Amino acid sequence: MNRTIVTLMALLYAACGTAAPERAGPASLLLEPGQLNDGRTWTVAATGHGTWRDLDAGLVPCGKRVIAPMEAATRWRSFTATDGTTTTQVVVSGVDAMEAFKFFYAECGAIGSVDSVPGPKNVARHDGEVEVATMSKDRFVVLGGTASHTQLQLFAETARTHLDAIGRPHH
Repeated sequence: MNRTIVTLMALLYAACGTAAPERAGPASLLLEPGQLNDGRTWTVAATGHGTWRDLDAGLVPCGKRVIAPMEAATRWRSFTATDGTTTTQVVVSGVDAMEAFKFFYAECGAIGSVDSVPGPKNVARHDGEVEVATMSKDRFVVLGGTASHTQLQLFAETARTHLDAIGRPHH
């Protein structure tokens, strides 16, 4: 199941009123539509949170749950652009971000192609979509979807600097 289907399912759940309510605090880790600055107009399609174990299989990078601990706090947000392009951001908190990043590189490289690029990010292609990983302090982030790998790399850099700017989570 790819991100587009997951986004559509989340929209249906939200429309039916079955989606869990989102608290104001967790959203601050996630990007807002205006931060996806590529000339298109983006809107939030769905937002969710839980543990890595709870994350819908279609949002798990390369379908490999081994990338992060099952109990890790996970937040995600899907975006849709006016031209139909989709992007999803997944933020995993309270983890050894470098270990998760290494797992992403190893696991996603085993089933698809992974490109190394300067800085803390990698690009993988899986299930017809592109996934870009980055990290910030104790957070591991993956942006994926139908946007180009160049756009997703820019979004990943925006996500990393956004998380660097807000600092460590308060428990």
